[in-house]
Amino acid sequence: MPDQHNIKLLLPWLAAVLGGILLFLGYVGFDHFYLEWICLVPVLWAVREQRPGRAFLIGWVAGIVGHGGGFYWIIQMFQQFAGVPWPFAALGLLLLAAANGIVVAAWSWATRLIIRGTGWDVVWVAPVVWTAMEKLWPEIFPNYLGASQYQLSHLTQIADLAGILGVSFLVVYINSTIYAVTASRIEKRRLPWRTVSVFAAALALVIGYGELRIRALDREAAGAEQLTIGLIQTNRGAADNHIDPDSILREHQEMSRTLVAGQKADLVVWPEGVLRVNLSSRDSRLPTSALGDLGTPLLFGACLRLAQGGDVRTCNSALLADPSGQILGSYDKTVLVPFGEYIPFGDSFPSLYSWSPYSSRFWPGVSEEPLRLGRHLLSVSICYEDIFPGHIRKLMRGGREGRIPGAMFNLTNDSWYGNSTEPMQHLALASFRSIENRRSMVRVTNTGVSAFVDPVGRIVSRTGIWTREVLVDTIPLMKGKTAYALAGDWIGWLCAILSMYGIGVSSRLLRCGKRFHSV
Repeated sequence: MPDQHNIKLLLPWLAAVLGGILLFLGYVGFDHFYLEWICLVPVLWAVREQRPGRAFLIGWVAGIVGHGGGFYWIIQMFQQFAGVPWPFAALGLLLLAAANGIVVAAWSWATRLIIRGTGWDVVWVAPVVWTAMEKLWPEIFPNYLGASQYQLSHLTQIADLAGILGVSFLVVYINSTIYAVTASRIEKRRLPWRTVSVFAAALALVIGYGELRIRALDREAAGAEQLTIGLIQTNRGAADNHIDPDSILREHQEMSRTLVAGQKADLVVWPEGVLRVNLSSRDSRLPTSALGDLGTPLLFGACLRLAQGGDVRTCNSALLADPSGQILGSYDKTVLVPFGEYIPFGDSFPSLYSWSPYSSRFWPGVSEEPLRLGRHLLSVSICYEDIFPGHIRKLMRGGREGRIPGAMFNLTNDSWYGNSTEPMQHLALASFRSIENRRSMVRVTNTGVSAFVDPVGRIVSRTGIWTREVLVDTIPLMKGKTAYALAGDWIGWLCAILSMYGIGVSSRLLRCGKRFHSV
Protein backbone atom coordinates (compact mmCIF):
# COMPACT_ATOMS: atom_id res chain seq x y z
CA MET A 1 0.00 0.00 0.00
CA PRO A 2 1.50 3.39 -0.98
CA ASP A 3 2.93 5.43 1.82
CA GLN A 4 0.47 8.16 2.85
CA HIS A 5 3.29 10.69 3.12
CA ASN A 6 4.39 10.03 -0.49
CA ILE A 7 0.82 10.40 -1.71
CA LYS A 8 0.53 13.72 0.08
CA LEU A 9 3.74 14.90 -1.59
CA LEU A 10 2.45 13.83 -5.00
CA LEU A 11 -1.00 15.42 -4.78
CA PRO A 12 0.10 19.05 -5.43
CA TRP A 13 1.82 17.98 -8.65
CA LEU A 14 -1.26 16.06 -9.79
CA ALA A 15 -3.35 19.12 -9.00
CA ALA A 16 -0.98 21.18 -11.15
CA VAL A 17 -1.44 18.76 -14.07
CA LEU A 18 -5.22 18.93 -13.60
CA GLY A 19 -5.06 22.73 -13.64
CA GLY A 20 -3.03 22.66 -16.86
CA ILE A 21 -5.53 20.32 -18.53
CA LEU A 22 -8.46 22.54 -17.51
CA LEU A 23 -6.47 25.55 -18.75
CA PHE A 24 -6.21 24.36 -22.34
CA LEU A 25 -9.61 22.65 -22.48
CA GLY A 26 -11.20 25.94 -21.42
CA TYR A 27 -9.29 27.95 -24.03
CA VAL A 28 -10.29 28.93 -27.55
CA GLY A 29 -10.61 26.06 -29.99
CA PHE A 30 -11.63 23.58 -27.31
CA ASP A 31 -14.15 26.23 -26.18
CA HIS A 32 -15.22 24.86 -22.80
CA PHE A 33 -14.93 28.45 -21.59
CA TYR A 34 -16.51 27.68 -18.20
CA LEU A 35 -13.49 25.51 -17.33
CA GLU A 36 -11.39 28.66 -17.41
CA TRP A 37 -13.35 29.87 -14.37
CA ILE A 38 -11.91 26.99 -12.28
CA CYS A 39 -8.64 26.07 -14.02
CA LEU A 40 -6.52 27.91 -11.44
CA VAL A 41 -8.39 26.55 -8.42
CA PRO A 42 -6.35 23.29 -8.31
CA VAL A 43 -3.13 25.29 -8.61
CA LEU A 44 -4.11 27.60 -5.74
CA TRP A 45 -4.89 24.54 -3.65
CA ALA A 46 -1.58 22.91 -4.62
CA VAL A 47 0.54 25.88 -3.51
CA ARG A 48 -1.42 26.84 -0.39
CA GLU A 49 1.14 25.39 2.08
CA GLN A 50 4.24 25.41 -0.11
CA ARG A 51 7.38 27.48 0.04
CA PRO A 52 7.45 30.07 -2.75
CA GLY A 53 10.20 28.21 -4.61
CA ARG A 54 8.18 24.99 -4.62
CA ALA A 55 5.09 26.98 -5.63
CA PHE A 56 7.02 28.24 -8.67
CA LEU A 57 7.79 24.69 -9.81
CA ILE A 58 4.21 23.51 -9.24
CA GLY A 59 2.88 26.46 -11.22
CA TRP A 60 5.40 25.78 -13.96
CA VAL A 61 4.10 22.23 -14.36
CA ALA A 62 0.57 23.61 -14.76
CA GLY A 63 1.80 26.19 -17.27
CA ILE A 64 3.74 23.67 -19.36
CA VAL A 65 0.77 21.28 -19.50
CA GLY A 66 -1.65 24.10 -20.32
CA HIS A 67 0.45 25.64 -23.07
CA GLY A 68 1.68 22.33 -24.43
CA GLY A 69 -1.86 21.01 -24.82
CA GLY A 70 -3.34 24.27 -26.05
CA PHE A 71 -0.65 25.05 -28.60
CA TYR A 72 0.11 21.61 -30.01
CA TRP A 73 -0.11 23.14 -33.50
CA ILE A 74 3.30 24.74 -32.91
CA ILE A 75 4.82 21.43 -34.09
CA GLN A 76 3.31 21.78 -37.56
CA MET A 77 4.17 25.47 -37.64
CA PHE A 78 7.86 24.75 -37.02
CA GLN A 79 7.80 22.00 -39.64
CA GLN A 80 6.16 24.06 -42.39
CA PHE A 81 7.24 27.60 -41.55
CA ALA A 82 10.90 26.88 -40.77
CA GLY A 83 11.42 23.38 -42.24
CA VAL A 84 12.34 21.86 -38.85
CA PRO A 85 12.27 18.02 -38.53
CA TRP A 86 9.53 16.56 -36.29
CA PRO A 87 11.70 15.74 -33.24
CA PHE A 88 13.11 19.26 -33.17
CA ALA A 89 9.63 20.72 -33.78
CA ALA A 90 8.35 18.77 -30.76
CA LEU A 91 11.29 20.08 -28.75
CA GLY A 92 10.33 23.57 -29.95
CA LEU A 93 6.81 23.06 -28.58
CA LEU A 94 8.21 21.96 -25.22
CA LEU A 95 10.55 24.95 -25.04
CA LEU A 96 7.77 27.36 -26.02
CA ALA A 97 5.39 25.78 -23.48
CA ALA A 98 8.09 26.11 -20.82
CA ALA A 99 8.69 29.75 -21.73
CA ASN A 100 5.00 30.70 -21.78
CA GLY A 101 4.43 28.55 -18.69
CA ILE A 102 6.57 31.00 -16.73
CA VAL A 103 3.43 33.15 -16.48
CA VAL A 104 1.74 30.49 -14.32
CA ALA A 105 4.97 29.70 -12.49
CA ALA A 106 5.75 33.30 -11.55
CA TRP A 107 2.09 33.88 -10.67
CA SER A 108 2.15 30.91 -8.29
CA TRP A 109 5.44 32.06 -6.74
CA ALA A 110 4.44 35.70 -6.26
CA THR A 111 0.93 34.88 -5.05
CA ARG A 112 2.27 32.45 -2.46
CA LEU A 113 5.10 34.79 -1.42
CA ILE A 114 2.81 37.78 -0.93
CA ILE A 115 0.16 35.86 0.98
CA ARG A 116 2.73 34.02 3.11
CA GLY A 117 4.42 37.25 4.11
CA THR A 118 1.48 39.65 4.40
CA GLY A 119 -1.65 37.56 4.89
CA TRP A 120 -3.39 39.56 2.17
CA ASP A 121 -6.52 38.04 0.66
CA VAL A 122 -5.88 35.55 -2.16
CA VAL A 123 -9.10 36.73 -3.79
CA TRP A 124 -7.38 39.97 -4.82
CA VAL A 125 -3.72 38.98 -4.81
CA ALA A 126 -4.21 36.27 -7.45
CA PRO A 127 -5.85 38.42 -10.19
CA VAL A 128 -3.51 41.35 -9.57
CA VAL A 129 -0.38 39.20 -9.94
CA TRP A 130 -1.76 37.32 -12.96
CA THR A 131 -2.59 40.55 -14.78
CA ALA A 132 0.88 41.89 -14.06
CA MET A 133 2.46 38.74 -15.48
CA GLU A 134 0.37 38.83 -18.66
CA LYS A 135 1.50 42.40 -19.17
CA LEU A 136 5.20 41.98 -18.38
CA TRP A 137 6.20 38.52 -19.58
CA PRO A 138 7.30 38.64 -23.26
CA GLU A 139 5.77 35.99 -25.50
CA ILE A 140 6.25 35.17 -29.19
CA PHE A 141 2.58 34.17 -29.38
CA PRO A 142 0.74 36.16 -26.68
CA ASN A 143 -2.29 34.30 -25.36
CA TYR A 144 -4.41 36.10 -22.84
CA LEU A 145 -6.61 34.15 -20.44
CA GLY A 146 -9.41 36.62 -21.13
CA ALA A 147 -9.61 35.51 -24.78
CA SER A 148 -11.31 32.31 -23.60
CA GLN A 149 -14.46 34.37 -22.95
CA TYR A 150 -14.78 35.72 -26.52
CA GLN A 151 -18.26 34.21 -26.92
CA LEU A 152 -19.61 35.91 -23.78
CA SER A 153 -20.15 39.47 -25.01
CA HIS A 154 -21.60 40.74 -21.75
CA LEU A 155 -18.39 39.84 -19.91
CA THR A 156 -15.95 41.15 -22.51
CA GLN A 157 -17.20 44.72 -23.02
CA ILE A 158 -14.96 45.98 -20.21
CA ALA A 159 -12.13 45.64 -22.74
CA ASP A 160 -12.93 49.14 -24.05
CA LEU A 161 -11.92 50.37 -20.57
CA ALA A 162 -9.09 48.02 -19.58
CA GLY A 163 -8.25 46.00 -22.68
CA ILE A 164 -8.10 42.23 -22.81
CA LEU A 165 -6.02 42.35 -19.60
CA GLY A 166 -9.14 43.56 -17.81
CA VAL A 167 -11.00 40.44 -18.94
CA SER A 168 -8.09 38.26 -17.79
CA PHE A 169 -8.29 39.98 -14.39
CA LEU A 170 -11.99 39.10 -14.24
CA VAL A 171 -11.38 35.43 -15.12
CA VAL A 172 -8.72 35.02 -12.41
CA TYR A 173 -10.94 36.90 -9.94
CA ILE A 174 -13.65 34.30 -10.60
CA ASN A 175 -11.09 31.53 -9.98
CA SER A 176 -9.79 33.03 -6.75
CA THR A 177 -13.28 33.66 -5.39
CA ILE A 178 -14.38 30.09 -6.15
CA TYR A 179 -11.21 28.84 -4.46
CA ALA A 180 -11.77 30.98 -1.36
CA VAL A 181 -15.40 29.83 -1.00
CA THR A 182 -14.52 26.17 -1.63
CA ALA A 183 -11.65 26.25 0.86
CA SER A 184 -13.89 27.72 3.54
CA ARG A 185 -16.42 24.91 3.03
CA ILE A 186 -13.80 22.14 3.04
CA GLU A 187 -12.14 23.53 6.16
CA LYS A 188 -15.55 24.03 7.80
CA ARG A 189 -15.02 27.75 8.27
CA ARG A 190 -17.68 30.40 7.98
CA LEU A 191 -18.66 31.24 4.42
CA PRO A 192 -16.91 34.52 3.49
CA TRP A 193 -20.12 36.45 2.84
CA ARG A 194 -18.32 39.74 2.30
CA THR A 195 -16.17 38.14 -0.40
CA VAL A 196 -19.22 36.61 -2.05
CA SER A 197 -21.17 39.88 -1.87
CA VAL A 198 -18.38 41.95 -3.40
CA PHE A 199 -17.93 39.37 -6.13
CA ALA A 200 -21.65 39.33 -6.93
CA ALA A 201 -21.73 43.13 -7.08
CA ALA A 202 -18.64 43.27 -9.31
CA LEU A 203 -20.05 40.66 -11.68
CA ALA A 204 -23.38 42.49 -11.83
CA LEU A 205 -21.57 45.72 -12.71
CA VAL A 206 -19.59 44.01 -15.47
CA ILE A 207 -22.69 42.40 -16.98
CA GLY A 208 -24.70 45.62 -16.63
CA TYR A 209 -21.95 47.62 -18.32
CA GLY A 210 -21.84 45.04 -21.07
CA GLU A 211 -25.58 45.32 -21.71
CA LEU A 212 -25.46 49.13 -21.84
CA ARG A 213 -22.48 49.20 -24.18
CA ILE A 214 -23.91 46.57 -26.52
CA ARG A 215 -27.17 48.47 -26.88
CA ALA A 216 -25.43 51.80 -27.43
CA LEU A 217 -22.99 50.42 -29.99
CA ASP A 218 -25.68 48.59 -31.91
CA ARG A 219 -27.59 51.87 -32.25
CA GLU A 220 -24.44 53.75 -33.29
CA ALA A 221 -23.47 51.10 -35.83
CA ALA A 222 -26.96 51.06 -37.36
CA GLY A 223 -26.73 54.82 -38.00
CA ALA A 224 -23.13 54.81 -39.28
CA GLU A 225 -22.02 54.88 -42.90
CA GLN A 226 -21.57 51.38 -44.28
CA LEU A 227 -19.06 49.69 -46.58
CA THR A 228 -19.72 46.42 -48.38
CA ILE A 229 -16.65 44.20 -48.33
CA GLY A 230 -15.96 40.97 -50.22
CA LEU A 231 -13.38 38.46 -48.94
CA ILE A 232 -11.68 35.79 -51.06
CA GLN A 233 -10.60 32.52 -49.41
CA THR A 234 -9.16 30.13 -52.00
CA ASN A 235 -8.27 27.32 -49.59
CA ARG A 236 -4.76 27.18 -51.00
CA GLY A 237 -1.95 27.07 -48.47
CA ALA A 238 1.41 28.78 -48.38
CA ALA A 239 3.15 25.70 -49.84
CA ASP A 240 0.91 25.93 -52.93
CA ASN A 241 1.80 29.59 -53.27
CA HIS A 242 5.49 28.70 -53.39
CA ILE A 243 5.00 25.87 -55.88
CA ASP A 244 2.54 27.52 -58.29
CA PRO A 245 2.00 31.23 -57.51
CA ASP A 246 0.49 31.95 -60.93
CA SER A 247 -2.29 29.42 -60.34
CA ILE A 248 -3.03 30.93 -56.92
CA LEU A 249 -3.26 34.41 -58.44
CA ARG A 250 -5.65 33.20 -61.19
CA GLU A 251 -7.94 31.64 -58.58
CA HIS A 252 -8.12 34.92 -56.66
CA GLN A 253 -8.86 36.78 -59.86
CA GLU A 254 -11.59 34.36 -60.98
CA MET A 255 -13.30 34.21 -57.59
CA SER A 256 -13.17 38.01 -57.34
CA ARG A 257 -14.71 38.50 -60.78
CA THR A 258 -17.52 36.12 -59.84
CA LEU A 259 -18.06 38.06 -56.61
CA VAL A 260 -18.34 41.52 -58.21
CA ALA A 261 -20.50 40.16 -61.02
CA GLY A 262 -23.02 38.87 -58.51
CA GLN A 263 -23.19 41.82 -56.12
CA LYS A 264 -21.79 45.29 -55.66
CA ALA A 265 -18.84 45.59 -53.32
CA ASP A 266 -17.02 48.74 -52.25
CA LEU A 267 -13.82 46.78 -51.70
CA VAL A 268 -12.50 43.29 -52.42
CA VAL A 269 -9.84 41.89 -50.06
CA TRP A 270 -7.29 39.15 -50.69
CA PRO A 271 -5.21 37.55 -47.92
CA GLU A 272 -1.54 37.83 -47.06
CA GLY A 273 1.16 37.18 -49.66
CA VAL A 274 -0.94 36.55 -52.80
CA LEU A 275 1.17 38.61 -55.21
CA ARG A 276 4.87 39.14 -55.81
CA VAL A 277 5.35 42.79 -56.69
CA ASN A 278 8.51 44.64 -57.78
CA LEU A 279 8.28 48.44 -57.50
CA SER A 280 10.57 51.42 -57.73
CA SER A 281 8.00 53.65 -56.03
CA ARG A 282 5.03 53.14 -53.74
CA ASP A 283 3.03 55.48 -55.99
CA SER A 284 3.24 53.11 -58.96
CA ARG A 285 0.40 51.75 -61.06
CA LEU A 286 -0.12 48.01 -61.43
CA PRO A 287 -1.62 46.39 -64.54
CA THR A 288 -5.33 45.84 -64.00
CA SER A 289 -5.00 42.36 -65.50
CA ALA A 290 -2.83 41.36 -62.53
CA LEU A 291 -5.60 42.50 -60.19
CA GLY A 292 -8.34 40.70 -62.10
CA ASP A 293 -9.87 43.66 -64.02
CA LEU A 294 -12.48 43.92 -61.29
CA GLY A 295 -13.55 47.53 -61.70
CA THR A 296 -13.53 47.59 -57.89
CA PRO A 297 -10.86 48.73 -55.38
CA LEU A 298 -8.70 45.88 -54.13
CA LEU A 299 -6.76 45.42 -50.88
CA PHE A 300 -4.29 42.55 -51.17
CA GLY A 301 -1.25 41.00 -49.54
CA ALA A 302 2.02 41.09 -51.45
CA CYS A 303 5.64 40.13 -51.17
CA LEU A 304 6.93 43.59 -52.09
CA ARG A 305 10.43 44.14 -53.47
CA LEU A 306 11.08 47.86 -53.39
CA ALA A 307 14.15 49.36 -55.09
CA GLN A 308 15.12 52.68 -53.54
CA GLY A 309 18.49 54.47 -53.48
CA GLY A 310 20.35 51.48 -54.86
CA ASP A 311 19.00 49.13 -52.17
CA VAL A 312 16.34 46.47 -52.63
CA ARG A 313 14.20 45.71 -49.60
CA THR A 314 11.68 42.91 -49.39
CA CYS A 315 8.62 43.49 -47.21
CA ASN A 316 5.53 41.53 -46.27
CA SER A 317 3.06 44.19 -47.40
CA ALA A 318 -0.56 45.10 -47.96
CA LEU A 319 -1.36 47.27 -50.99
CA LEU A 320 -4.57 49.17 -51.70
CA ALA A 321 -5.26 49.79 -55.41
CA ASP A 322 -8.10 51.56 -57.19
CA PRO A 323 -9.90 50.04 -60.23
CA SER A 324 -7.26 51.50 -62.59
CA GLY A 325 -4.43 49.75 -60.71
CA GLN A 326 -3.13 52.94 -59.07
CA ILE A 327 -1.69 52.18 -55.65
CA LEU A 328 -3.54 54.32 -53.12
CA GLY A 329 -1.50 53.25 -50.11
CA SER A 330 0.61 50.50 -48.61
CA TYR A 331 1.45 49.02 -45.23
CA ASP A 332 4.49 46.88 -44.42
CA LYS A 333 4.29 44.30 -41.66
CA THR A 334 6.08 45.62 -38.58
CA VAL A 335 5.93 42.72 -36.10
CA LEU A 336 7.74 39.91 -37.90
CA VAL A 337 7.69 36.23 -36.88
CA PRO A 338 11.18 35.20 -35.67
CA PHE A 339 12.75 32.30 -37.58
CA GLY A 340 9.92 32.47 -40.13
CA GLU A 341 10.08 36.00 -41.54
CA TYR A 342 13.52 36.86 -40.19
CA ILE A 343 16.26 35.34 -38.05
CA PRO A 344 17.27 37.28 -34.95
CA PHE A 345 20.74 38.81 -35.45
CA GLY A 346 20.60 37.65 -39.09
CA ASP A 347 21.63 41.09 -40.38
CA SER A 348 24.75 41.00 -38.22
CA PHE A 349 25.47 37.33 -39.00
CA PRO A 350 24.07 36.59 -42.50
CA SER A 351 25.35 33.02 -42.36
CA LEU A 352 22.48 32.22 -39.98
CA TYR A 353 20.10 32.24 -42.95
CA SER A 354 22.03 29.37 -44.56
CA TRP A 355 21.25 27.26 -41.48
CA SER A 356 17.50 27.84 -41.93
CA PRO A 357 16.83 27.93 -45.70
CA TYR A 358 13.03 28.09 -45.24
CA SER A 359 13.19 31.33 -43.28
CA SER A 360 12.33 34.51 -45.19
CA ARG A 361 14.29 37.73 -44.90
CA PHE A 362 11.72 40.51 -44.68
CA TRP A 363 12.39 44.12 -43.79
CA PRO A 364 10.15 45.40 -40.95
CA GLY A 365 7.81 48.26 -41.74
CA VAL A 366 7.85 51.61 -39.97
CA SER A 367 4.70 53.38 -41.15
CA GLU A 368 1.63 53.59 -38.91
CA GLU A 369 -0.44 55.58 -41.42
CA PRO A 370 -3.96 54.41 -42.31
CA LEU A 371 -4.84 53.72 -45.94
CA ARG A 372 -7.32 56.01 -47.66
CA LEU A 373 -10.18 54.57 -49.73
CA GLY A 374 -12.01 57.61 -51.06
CA ARG A 375 -12.96 59.60 -47.96
CA HIS A 376 -12.64 56.55 -45.71
CA LEU A 377 -9.61 55.67 -43.60
CA LEU A 378 -8.72 52.01 -43.03
CA SER A 379 -6.22 50.57 -40.54
CA VAL A 380 -4.38 47.54 -41.93
CA SER A 381 -2.32 44.89 -40.13
CA ILE A 382 -0.82 41.64 -41.37
CA CYS A 383 -1.01 38.15 -39.88
CA TYR A 384 -0.42 37.83 -36.17
CA GLU A 385 0.03 41.56 -35.60
CA ASP A 386 -3.66 41.63 -34.67
CA ILE A 387 -2.99 39.68 -31.45
CA PHE A 388 -0.78 42.48 -30.11
CA PRO A 389 -3.08 45.06 -28.45
CA GLY A 390 -0.38 47.71 -28.22
CA HIS A 391 0.51 47.50 -31.91
CA ILE A 392 -3.09 47.83 -33.09
CA ARG A 393 -3.60 50.68 -30.63
CA LYS A 394 -0.65 52.50 -32.25
CA LEU A 395 -2.10 51.96 -35.71
CA MET A 396 -5.48 53.26 -34.54
CA ARG A 397 -3.94 56.58 -33.48
CA GLY A 398 -3.99 57.53 -37.14
CA GLY A 399 -0.32 58.19 -37.83
CA ARG A 400 1.44 61.53 -37.88
CA GLU A 401 -1.70 63.55 -38.58
CA GLY A 402 -3.95 61.65 -36.18
CA ARG A 403 -6.38 60.55 -38.90
CA ILE A 404 -8.38 58.00 -36.93
CA PRO A 405 -9.44 55.00 -39.06
CA GLY A 406 -13.10 53.97 -39.23
CA ALA A 407 -12.42 50.22 -39.54
CA MET A 408 -9.63 47.65 -39.15
CA PHE A 409 -8.45 45.10 -41.72
CA ASN A 410 -6.16 42.13 -41.19
CA LEU A 411 -4.63 40.01 -43.95
CA THR A 412 -3.48 36.60 -42.72
CA ASN A 413 -1.99 33.28 -43.75
CA ASP A 414 -2.87 30.63 -41.15
CA SER A 415 -2.23 27.62 -43.38
CA TRP A 416 1.04 26.89 -41.56
CA TYR A 417 -0.91 25.43 -38.62
CA GLY A 418 -2.94 22.80 -40.46
CA ASN A 419 -6.45 21.79 -39.47
CA SER A 420 -5.99 22.74 -35.83
CA THR A 421 -7.40 25.06 -33.18
CA GLU A 422 -4.94 27.84 -34.10
CA PRO A 423 -7.15 29.67 -36.65
CA MET A 424 -9.94 30.07 -34.10
CA GLN A 425 -7.48 31.05 -31.37
CA HIS A 426 -6.08 33.69 -33.70
CA LEU A 427 -9.54 35.01 -34.59
CA ALA A 428 -10.71 35.08 -30.95
CA LEU A 429 -7.62 36.99 -29.83
CA ALA A 430 -8.05 39.43 -32.73
CA SER A 431 -11.73 40.00 -31.92
CA PHE A 432 -10.73 41.86 -28.75
CA ARG A 433 -9.11 44.59 -30.87
CA SER A 434 -12.65 45.42 -32.03
CA ILE A 435 -13.84 45.89 -28.44
CA GLU A 436 -10.75 47.80 -27.34
CA ASN A 437 -11.04 50.27 -30.23
CA ARG A 438 -14.78 49.97 -31.02
CA ARG A 439 -14.19 49.30 -34.70
CA SER A 440 -15.23 46.51 -37.01
CA MET A 441 -12.43 44.15 -37.95
CA VAL A 442 -12.32 42.46 -41.34
CA ARG A 443 -10.02 39.44 -41.44
CA VAL A 444 -9.24 37.54 -44.62
CA THR A 445 -7.15 34.38 -44.68
CA ASN A 446 -6.19 31.94 -47.41
CA THR A 447 -7.47 28.78 -45.67
CA GLY A 448 -9.70 30.14 -42.86
CA VAL A 449 -10.96 31.52 -40.65
CA SER A 450 -11.95 34.67 -42.59
CA ALA A 451 -14.46 36.75 -40.66
CA PHE A 452 -16.29 39.99 -39.98
CA VAL A 453 -16.14 41.10 -36.34
CA ASP A 454 -18.41 43.94 -35.23
CA PRO A 455 -17.50 46.76 -32.77
CA VAL A 456 -18.96 44.70 -29.91
CA GLY A 457 -16.45 41.92 -30.66
CA ARG A 458 -19.07 39.52 -32.02
CA ILE A 459 -18.10 37.32 -34.95
CA VAL A 460 -21.05 38.19 -37.18
CA SER A 461 -20.05 36.07 -40.18
CA ARG A 462 -17.18 33.72 -40.89
CA THR A 463 -15.87 31.03 -43.19
CA GLY A 464 -14.87 27.52 -42.26
CA ILE A 465 -11.35 26.17 -41.85
CA TRP A 466 -9.80 24.72 -45.01
CA THR A 467 -12.77 25.69 -47.16
CA ARG A 468 -13.01 27.55 -50.47
CA GLU A 469 -15.40 30.45 -49.91
CA VAL A 470 -16.38 33.98 -50.80
CA LEU A 471 -17.68 36.01 -47.87
CA VAL A 472 -19.53 39.31 -48.28
CA ASP A 473 -20.83 41.56 -45.52
CA THR A 474 -21.22 45.21 -44.59
CA ILE A 475 -19.34 47.04 -41.87
CA PRO A 476 -20.12 50.32 -40.08
CA LEU A 477 -17.50 53.06 -40.15
CA MET A 478 -17.29 54.13 -36.52
CA LYS A 479 -15.88 57.27 -34.93
CA GLY A 480 -14.39 58.36 -31.63
CA LYS A 481 -11.89 56.90 -29.16
CA THR A 482 -12.28 54.53 -26.26
CA ALA A 483 -10.78 54.80 -22.79
CA TYR A 484 -8.46 51.96 -23.74
CA ALA A 485 -7.34 53.81 -26.87
CA LEU A 486 -6.41 56.78 -24.68
CA ALA A 487 -4.93 55.01 -21.63
CA GLY A 488 -3.72 51.68 -23.01
CA ASP A 489 -2.80 48.86 -20.62
CA TRP A 490 -3.15 50.96 -17.47
CA ILE A 491 -4.53 47.99 -15.55
CA GLY A 492 -1.47 45.92 -16.41
CA TRP A 493 0.93 48.62 -15.21
CA LEU A 494 -1.12 49.22 -12.05
CA CYS A 495 -1.16 45.52 -11.23
CA ALA A 496 2.59 45.35 -11.88
CA ILE A 497 3.21 48.16 -9.38
CA LEU A 498 0.94 46.56 -6.79
CA SER A 499 2.61 43.16 -7.31
CA MET A 500 6.11 44.57 -6.89
CA TYR A 501 4.99 46.43 -3.78
CA GLY A 502 3.46 43.26 -2.35
CA ILE A 503 6.60 41.24 -3.11
CA GLY A 504 8.74 43.91 -1.44
CA VAL A 505 6.58 44.10 1.67
CA SER A 506 6.34 40.33 1.95
CA SER A 507 10.09 39.82 1.54
CA ARG A 508 10.80 42.39 4.25
CA LEU A 509 8.32 40.85 6.68
CA LEU A 510 9.61 37.34 6.06
CA ARG A 511 13.15 38.47 6.77
CA CYS A 512 11.86 39.78 10.08
CA GLY A 513 10.43 36.36 10.87
CA LYS A 514 6.75 37.19 10.31
CA ARG A 515 4.72 34.66 8.39
CA PHE A 516 1.06 34.01 7.63
CA HIS A 517 0.03 30.43 6.95
CA SER A 518 -3.32 30.87 5.26
CA VAL A 519 -3.77 31.27 1.51
